[in-house]
Amino acid sequence: MEEITITILEKPKLKDPILIEGLPGIGLVGKLAADHLLDELKAKKIAELYSHNLPPQVMIQEDGTIKLVDMEFYYHKGKKNDIILLVGDFQGITPDGQYRLAEKTIEIAKAWKVKRIYTLGGLGTGNLTKNPRVFGAATDKKIVKELSKANIYFKGGGAILGASGLLIGLGMQQGIEGVCLMGETHGQIIDAKSAEAVLGVLTSILGFKVDMAALVEKAKDTEEQMTKIGQMIAATQQAEEQQKRFLSESPSYIR
Repeated sequence: MEEITITILEKPKLKDPILIEGLPGIGLVGKLAADHLLDELKAKKIAELYSHNLPPQVMIQEDGTIKLVDMEFYYHKGKKNDIILLVGDFQGITPDGQYRLAEKTIEIAKAWKVKRIYTLGGLGTGNLTKNPRVFGAATDKKIVKELSKANIYFKGGGAILGASGLLIGLGMQQGIEGVCLMGETHGQIIDAKSAEAVLGVLTSILGFKVDMAALVEKAKDTEEQMTKIGQMIAATQQAEEQQKRFLSESPSYIR
């Protein structure tokens, strides 16, 4: 097997395509958003990417058959722009592998004449929030200005790890515009509510709507998780306060 193998399944004519990446990351925010978009648009698979830079395993499917780990590209014909979706169950397992996969993805994007890339992910804050904000980073000041009106918060500092950062960074070197949309999330839970916020902003930018019902249902699970975590944190803090009080009130002895 070559280091990276691309299997092209279809060669449609694409109109001003936009690439949207939604691979697993913090809170699975990007993956949940992209997978939901894939289902709602009923996008067609266009290509498969196999690589030994992905985890050395196969996935057992619903019917009991196995599937080699890969990354997959789908397309959807839009009114203004056609959409290419990059989805998968894993990212590269090493920094070098991350770079190689991102470089190959940019190579494919250029072949399809992609002009802009949107990467989707989570921004881990360690805090619980029921109304997650969407933060952004872009490859050019004019894009920041353009999207600041779309309820996206742009602020300096920090880093974007993995595919979400590399794709827009390497794409910028090849003349492709890039935007990363990051949903505010705790970081330790699968956050469908944050994914809903990210997808809502993305579809607003691109000028189309998708049914959010299924994602909203998943978001309810997130809220339940957040409630339980909040109760656990509160109980832990209460226990710590009681212990501190006990220690401060207990008599001390010097021997």
